[in-house]
Amino acid sequence: RIGVNHGSLSERILFQYGDSPEGMVASAIEFGEVCRKHDFHNFIFSMKSSNPQVMVNAYRQLAREMYKLGWDYPLHLGV
Repeated sequence: RIGVNHGSLSERILFQYGDSPEGMVASAIEFGEVCRKHDFHNFIFSMKSSNPQVMVNAYRQLAREMYKLGWDYPLHLGV
């Protein structure tokens, strides 16, 4: 599971994207690329936020980005 927590984004991601769903997506894609680099494809994405609007926005953006990349990984939905 690649889990991204809105409240625990790295300083590098926060500096580049701020406290935003875009930062959550960038972090998730970055870790997905690491897994794929090592030919590991058995993972799911999980995006967490205490704010449901941020979570939904992050999942929508992640789904769009995965579509652009041709990725087909499951999403774990939960608040």
